[in-house]
Order: sequence, then C-alpha cells, then structure tokens
Amino acid sequence: MLKRVLYTSLLAAGLLGACGVPEGMENFDSETWKADTYACTGKRTKLVADFEKIRKELYGQKEYVLRNVLGRPDSEELLERNRRIYYYYIEPGSQCTDKSALSEANRVEVRIGATGKITEVNYHHPL
Repeated sequence: MLKRVLYTSLLAAGLLGACGVPEGMENFDSETWKADTYACTGKRTKLVADFEKIRKELYGQKEYVLRNVLGRPDSEELLERNRRIYYYYIEPGSQCTDKSALSEANRVEVRIGATGKITEVNYHHPL
C-alpha cells in the first residue's frame, strides 16, 4: 500500500513538472506576451529582445512548452502530414482590424513537426 502511494505521488510530481517552462525561459515575461494578442497594444514589440534570448531554446521543445511560454497562437496553418505553423505577431498591423487574414506585419513563425516538436523559429521580416 505504501509503495502504491509513493509511486502515485512520484508520478503526479513528474507529470506536473513536465507541464512547466524550461529553466532558461522562466525569466521571459510570458504574461505580458500572452495579454497582447495580435500585438495590437505594442507590448510584444518591447519583448522582442527578450524573446530573441529564448528563441533558440525553443528548438526541439514540445508544442505544450511553446503554448506555456507564448500562449495560443494568433494564427496557425495546418500543413500536410500533421505539421503546423504557428504565427505570433510582434508589431501592430492590419491583423488588429481583420483577424481572419494574415497581415504583412512582422511576426514570429514557429514550425511544428509531425511529432509535435518545434523544428523552426523564424521572423516574417528578419530583424
């Protein structure tokens, strides 16, 4: 009985720890990023330098880590074989008035492979 309780506790602790944010990304202001959907208030623009510090750490991470750090994407595109591209705007543009179409405003483009891991993190207009 004690072994079962101990095993269950360790399993729960492991699962809870797996849903967090990697150590190198803890200093990124995720809440401000998430609150500025479509970058319409300009707060994401101020976070670009901080984002650049964690950008390379996103490679190889699972999709849930991306969502924990950056939140729900502003837009997404489904590709063949269950690959996806998530878009996160980093400057205001036409997406603030028409959310149904991609804007030419600068944005982060995150490619996710069929296994659910991040394969690329680029800018629409390189900085």
